[in-house]
Amino acid sequence: MALHRFQKGELGHWLRIVSDNGEPGAEQTEVPEHVAKALETLRCIGAGADGRWLITDKGRLALRMEEPGAIHLR
Repeated sequence: MALHRFQKGELGHWLRIVSDNGEPGAEQTEVPEHVAKALETLRCIGAGADGRWLITDKGRLALRMEEPGAIHLR
């Protein structure tokens, strides 16, 4: 089974969407199934009790690493 090949910045983009979707009252943006499966395999997201995708601690770390001020980018 091949994983989705994320382009530069794409991982952060999809993680931000999952994170935003988890906010109360947020407009829900669809995450393609193949992207969601790849993020789940990478353990960046997990299914919540209500069936929605939730960002994990690893996913939050990946988001911080994508930010322009991340220490590894200096």
